[in-house]
Amino acid sequence: MTDPSHLERLRAELAGPMPHPDPETLRAQGDQVLGWVLHHFTSLAEQPVGLTASRAAMEALLREPAPEQGDDFARVLADFRDKVAPFAFRVNHPRFLAFVPGAPTFLSVLGDMLCAGTNFFAGVWLEAAGPSEVELVVLDWLRTFLGYPAEARGILTSGGSEANLTALLVAREGLSFADRPRAVLYVTEQRHGSIDRAAQVIGLRPDQLHRVPAGDDFLLQPTALAGAVAGDRQAGRLPWAVVANAGTTNTGAVDPLADLGRLCRREQLWLHVDAAYGWPAILTPEGKAVLDGIAGADSITLDPHKWFGQTFEVGCVLVRDGQRLAATFRLRPDYLQDVEPAGDEVNFADQGLALTRRFRALKIWLSVKVLGVAWFRALVARSCRLAELAQRLLEGAGAFEILSPRRLSIVCFRYRPPQPAAEEALDGLNLALADGLRATGRAFLSSTRLHGRVALRLCFVNWRTTAADVEEVVQLLLAIGQRLAARLEPGQGPDKT
Repeated sequence: MTDPSHLERLRAELAGPMPHPDPETLRAQGDQVLGWVLHHFTSLAEQPVGLTASRAAMEALLREPAPEQGDDFARVLADFRDKVAPFAFRVNHPRFLAFVPGAPTFLSVLGDMLCAGTNFFAGVWLEAAGPSEVELVVLDWLRTFLGYPAEARGILTSGGSEANLTALLVAREGLSFADRPRAVLYVTEQRHGSIDRAAQVIGLRPDQLHRVPAGDDFLLQPTALAGAVAGDRQAGRLPWAVVANAGTTNTGAVDPLADLGRLCRREQLWLHVDAAYGWPAILTPEGKAVLDGIAGADSITLDPHKWFGQTFEVGCVLVRDGQRLAATFRLRPDYLQDVEPAGDEVNFADQGLALTRRFRALKIWLSVKVLGVAWFRALVARSCRLAELAQRLLEGAGAFEILSPRRLSIVCFRYRPPQPAAEEALDGLNLALADGLRATGRAFLSSTRLHGRVALRLCFVNWRTTAADVEEVVQLLLAIGQRLAARLEPGQGPDKT
């Protein structure tokens, strides 16, 4: 029997919400944050490209026990400003040209702010009719850009890694349990590492990945793929799926998608196209020609947070036969019995890996509606022109070897001094050159290997980057390269000191 006095004590104890800053305090705190963000966003070109530090140094700056009582907001924000923010590279800096950067528009930043501020759940229609409809609209925009059919469906993900995993799970669902142990996934050496991770997650053995060598142009050759498929069939294996690239991270290469699509249809193979970086090229005439055949894929990975001006994190997977998404992922445990959608409604939690989902579509929807598709089309065209400018400047400098001419907005090269040197020594020199450039604080390039040789990459996706930025980077590379080459001895790498 309930004690009336205890019940009254509970009512009194819980009569109001927990203590929380009042609206005036929240506005003041919000103004401090917005002020810092705006200053950071508008002053990127004047900032160093970034700093790093050792674990010991960061421990000395930030290690502390969790405080029992809170501190003043301004002091905590100052800790972030002075102890955290300096030790992060600005991937949206106009001279951060490494990997595949991210350079969001401020509209995307504001969309993320609205997303976090509202904390709308975007998993089921019942709780998120508005957010779900916005995601459907955004997905239809992306589908239309790529020429995908109306029956295609998709879902926004955390990024390309989750999108690739989702696509392979959908593709694998069509295999019987008896066939799965002998299924073969065909990949190229230029694939993204997330493909290997996805294969591991879905339980493929290493011998179930058939690595088809790329040609000298770094493309997956249909004839080589056809030979690999024939050989596996003859050996009693089950050719199952192919992962092609539409804009590799290494070189920006786009595999011959139309030819691969015809081959996959003939051989009854699932064709997945990893277009995480390269997909926005479809908005331009040049890119549309390069991506010819992408609409024939069974599934496509896109990453709007790469070349489409969005904040981290937002990726996407589109599936040609849209019903396969729900067929793969839909579950209805008892605790979700209240959220069964009507026939024309969509629970995005039934379409992918996550139940709890952010309203990722909001920032894309907001930025496209305010800026228009023309702005993004111009971004793609400009990025490609910047890469063309970079290649011409490198060629004109007389000290660089182009290892992969411009593909989309990526160009790969290496410094080659006038004096003869062993290839191994040049590998070391170019790695030191990347380190030396980063140490200036002015720019950041990353390296890779092409045909076994160290290559430096320039990748342009940033609307801030100008011709002057490109010229500065090339001049810095030339000056640092000359200094390093002066210490180079035949057969040895340069002294980095």
